[in-house]
Amino acid sequence: MKYYAAIGALVALAQANLDVVTLNVRGDNFITEASATLVLGKTPSPQTGDAALWSAIMMDKQDFLQGVTQNSAQDYWCSNLPASQWCNFAYTLVGSQATAGKAVAASPGSKVRTHYKLNSSTQLWAQNVYIDGKLVSTVNSSKGQHGKIFYISLECASGNCAAAGAHKWEGVSIVLNKADTSFKHSGSWQYGATGGEMSTPDGGKTWNFTPLSIPQTVPQ
Repeated sequence: MKYYAAIGALVALAQANLDVVTLNVRGDNFITEASATLVLGKTPSPQTGDAALWSAIMMDKQDFLQGVTQNSAQDYWCSNLPASQWCNFAYTLVGSQATAGKAVAASPGSKVRTHYKLNSSTQLWAQNVYIDGKLVSTVNSSKGQHGKIFYISLECASGNCAAAGAHKWEGVSIVLNKADTSFKHSGSWQYGATGGEMSTPDGGKTWNFTPLSIPQTVPQ
């Protein structure tokens, strides 16, 4: 199996995923908090690969924090996962070492929220994954690191994945350490995604997205 973040964390080496949203923080600024809610669509059919949908933050020292939604016939995380369901968990890659929180299955239509936050007291990052409002998976990691890139992506980690059903991201928000109006993305996102317009209520420190819709897509 190829770890979900292994290529996403080393973007220059190869493109093994489809990055719908890529937002880089400039200069010495950094991300302190982010949230993204995935409204699950249909799973790939036939189930011929290891498909994943995820949001993520790349840290300044290359730790990669993800909220992963995954579907595979040979599931590594949720045992006996029905083909019609998705497996959801918090995940962090530090070098070649992966840490995953509890994995929990969910059906299309469920809302899977990942919340990332830098604890100012402990300097640890907390990743919490919620399904329909219930906390199900947690990882704490990456002490003292700063978030530099935010992603929303699709990936085929192994095999030849069939198309993942159309799905939506809601409640996407990013908080920066200091205001930066140039952080705003203008124009369309990648791979036919629609919506996802960015706005700030506080002069550029907090950024909120309108719902982002992604059409049926074959992960890569």
